Amino acid sequence: MKILLATYWEIPHLGGVWPLMQRLAQTLTEKGHEVDLFGNHEAYFHLYNRRKKYMKLDYRPLLEAHLGSTRLAQSPIIYSTEIDRYMMELVLSRLKLANYDLIHVHDAIAGRAVARVKPPHVPLLVNPHGSLKGEIRLLIESRSLPDIHLDLLYQYYARMETAGLMSATHITTSSKWLKQIFVQEHGIEAGHITVSPYGISIPPFISKMRIQNEAVRPPGKKIITFAGRIVHLKGVEILLYALHSLHQHRQDWECWIIGDGDRREGYMSLAATLGLKNAVRFYGPRQDIPRLLALTDIYVQPSLQDNQPLSVIEAQIAGNAVMVSPATGLPEMVEHGVTGWVVPANEPQAWCDHLNELLSNQALRTKLQNEAKRRAAAQWSLDRYHRELFSLYHKLTRKRV
Repeated sequence: MKILLATYWEIPHLGGVWPLMQRLAQTLTEKGHEVDLFGNHEAYFHLYNRRKKYMKLDYRPLLEAHLGSTRLAQSPIIYSTEIDRYMMELVLSRLKLANYDLIHVHDAIAGRAVARVKPPHVPLLVNPHGSLKGEIRLLIESRSLPDIHLDLLYQYYARMETAGLMSATHITTSSKWLKQIFVQEHGIEAGHITVSPYGISIPPFISKMRIQNEAVRPPGKKIITFAGRIVHLKGVEILLYALHSLHQHRQDWECWIIGDGDRREGYMSLAATLGLKNAVRFYGPRQDIPRLLALTDIYVQPSLQDNQPLSVIEAQIAGNAVMVSPATGLPEMVEHGVTGWVVPANEPQAWCDHLNELLSNQALRTKLQNEAKRRAAAQWSLDRYHRELFSLYHKLTRKRV
């Protein structure tokens, strides 16, 4: 088959949908299928695997001439998104989409763009990895967006997400939580959505855990780790306040915060203000996360919203004791008291208390680590994920995968 994997978001990218798209493309190629990878960039849209770029400057003047005087221009964020989405549609219309047997998009905006230009006979699988509407809501509540037409902004992304979902031949997602959101908030029929939890290739990950780097455990200290985007919805600020309280009681730990994002500099400043400069290390974006997790004792994911972060999967495979918030899809990943702990969201003292208990109780910590690692092999199997996904491909195309 000839398959297009596409996203509105930027590729390549250290995290987000890009690693998922890469692994899927590799597996499909090994099975003899022809796969194209399409995505965004600041200056162009591109077919990444073919190194073919479609420069935005070639499309922008035409679109701005038509949209510049409309109501869309009242909100810079909406205007920019719409210009980008229309450019995406124009580029996609040049790609001979009729030649593909299946188009698999990884977000709702791409779903809407593809649906408007693809031939009717080509099935469209829409595979969102989070709630766009929910993320915008959190950004507004945290005052992370310009205070301009916020109601209009929320309505725009809510409608865009609904339109992208409604455009699908079928929808697949990794969590029951996200399926519930699509049914209850966007009016999608439950039978139109398949839930298939993520999987990763475990043996290569374990091999990478053994590759030495410059990171070392400070003598006599346990390692607490977070890995992900350094943005408001990941709850890093909550973690820092929890660590501030923990630091008043004990100093036999060090926290590693791995990743990048628009809040990184602010959180580094906050850590210093809280007296954590020597207790919290901001690693920035890294390619050697498996090794860092191999040195980790406790992994934390205090998110305000999350679907099914790969970092939690990797932490379980690495044998970390995992603490997550009850936000959205995270409780589906951890059985409380068995493979980890589910700790109240947005409550720094609760996180402090639970961290203190895990640091104090080695037997409990070891029990959670061992059970998480034991179950991870089956729960997060890449073979299982691909079997489920390729069965869906077959239903949509009636072709063998």
